[in-house]
Amino acid sequence: MSTLNDIKYYASQSKITTTLVVINILCFFAFRMLDSDGFSSLYENRFLIDWGADVAELTFSGQYWRMFTNLFMHISFTHLAMNMLALWSIGPILEQRIPCLAFVGIYFFSGLVGSLSSDIATINQNVISCGASGAILGIITALLAYCLVFKTNIQEMPVKAMLVSLVLTAGLGLWPSIDNMAHIGGACAGFVLGGAVSLCIKMFKYPSKLTLLIIGLVFIVTALGIYVQYMHYALPSGYYVYY
Repeated sequence: MSTLNDIKYYASQSKITTTLVVINILCFFAFRMLDSDGFSSLYENRFLIDWGADVAELTFSGQYWRMFTNLFMHISFTHLAMNMLALWSIGPILEQRIPCLAFVGIYFFSGLVGSLSSDIATINQNVISCGASGAILGIITALLAYCLVFKTNIQEMPVKAMLVSLVLTAGLGLWPSIDNMAHIGGACAGFVLGGAVSLCIKMFKYPSKLTLLIIGLVFIVTALGIYVQYMHYALPSGYYVYY
């Protein structure tokens, strides 16, 4: 009973993280309940593409929303479980230190930058990319930036949680099917945005919404520029799955 109460208390103190975990789990099962191809290895690629996985050629041909929807696509229960455990282990720590808007912004901005990085790297390859790893790595590096800005002592840093999250999301990066560019892009974006938010908290006692707005606009302009550059690419016939 005490364990259940601990989980309830933990969830109540990390509502955004809990919500993100629940949404990802619901999407995983709901998509497969609505489409029988989700349970078929033969039609896995078609299922992933139909439900929003990121494909550079499709994204740069106008379906730019795939950079966002792929964050909620996972290729297997193991893939989902590893990402959600990583998010659950580190998300609440950062969530309790910065305002809700900043946390949500860091998560999705990191995920979008990760998607864009992956698209640029695989523009000439037949690759399907999906998963929340880029967004989660953004949360991890944002916490690292927060600790550096506030000069947190090593004893006070959540080293164990950060290491667990890093291993779960990026520790298998040597596997050929791991989307390392999405991981790198998400991690870099999270560190930059986390540092900016942390500096605003330290200097102004609250993260400036203007900071988030400016960084968001920079991303949008960059994304639109790349979209215009690559929008004429044609869709290839076969695919590899990255996550």
